[in-house]
Amino acid sequence: MELQLALDLVDIPGAKQVVAEVADHIDIVEIGTPVVINEGLRAVKEIKEAFPSLRVLADLKIMDAGGYEVMKASEAGADIITVLGVSDDSTIRGAVEEARKQNKKNHGRHDQREGHRRQSARDRRARR
Repeated sequence: MELQLALDLVDIPGAKQVVAEVADHIDIVEIGTPVVINEGLRAVKEIKEAFPSLRVLADLKIMDAGGYEVMKASEAGADIITVLGVSDDSTIRGAVEEARKQNKKNHGRHDQREGHRRQSARDRRARR
């Protein structure tokens, strides 16, 4: 089992203080969307530099420009990056391709039903 600390309503100094208190007990530090909005990817960079043994998750909730956003988060030091499953297939494909280039793992969830093919976003929109 792995333990993840989610940071949502802190600035960078506050995040570092909280992580320092629990670093020996966690595996992943999540830089939540509110932190990224307020502090930018600099928050990812500073946490990764301060705690290099921990994995850093950038909760970007990527909806478009998947490849570009994964590249920028990876450059900042993110080990894990979130992409919304309702994104267009091209966004998800771009994110996965860039993650592979950056040697990041794909932690995507798979449909549990045998033989189920994921519908493309375009197919879902066409049926509405």
